[in-house]
Amino acid sequence: MRHRSRWVAALAAAAAAALALTLVPGAQATKKTPAPPAAKAKTAILYGGATTVALDPGAAGALQSLGISVAPAKPASAGKEGVSFPITIGAVNPETLAGKIRHSGGLVFTKGDTSVYLTKFTIRINDAPDLTGRVGVNQRAGDRASLFTLDLSNLQVSVAKGRAELSGVGLKLTKGAADALNAAFGEGQEPFSEGLVIGTATVRAHYVLGPAKLWH
Repeated sequence: MRHRSRWVAALAAAAAAALALTLVPGAQATKKTPAPPAAKAKTAILYGGATTVALDPGAAGALQSLGISVAPAKPASAGKEGVSFPITIGAVNPETLAGKIRHSGGLVFTKGDTSVYLTKFTIRINDAPDLTGRVGVNQRAGDRASLFTLDLSNLQVSVAKGRAELSGVGLKLTKGAADALNAAFGEGQEPFSEGLVIGTATVRAHYVLGPAKLWH
């Protein structure tokens, strides 16, 4: 058991250095320590923690003017920083951050007797970063769709003691999500549009290095 603990600690230290040297365009790493040889592992496994979304004031005002309320769907929760969605598992490349981060919970948009649930979010960091989720009239059903594009131009990465934080991730509504919300709440109008800034996300999680491929 002691040998395993030393191995995990070594992997965590290697992942910290690798994540700090992210090559994502526009990212600002908070550490510049050269990566040790062990950092060549292909995947950093993220677990625990949560992604917190701070709703843009403009988007919040628009929703309020339309009489639409937004609330977390359990186990997501609201706090001073925004709505937090628990991370179930994630796997990203330590150098580029390419990969996926999965979550539980979601959001429910409500107006009168109409409710639309956006749940089970997955952040996908690739050539066209986005956030997908399940869209339905209740929390247990619905089709998966791309909900938000991710703006990584202000991304900042911070790592320390087996924890990683990715902040400054902008969320913009996709056309598909805008069309779905207009169909549910537009009342013949189109108040939601593609590219509408919804908020800013911050990902905080524990991590260790793991297998080269956790999923496809």
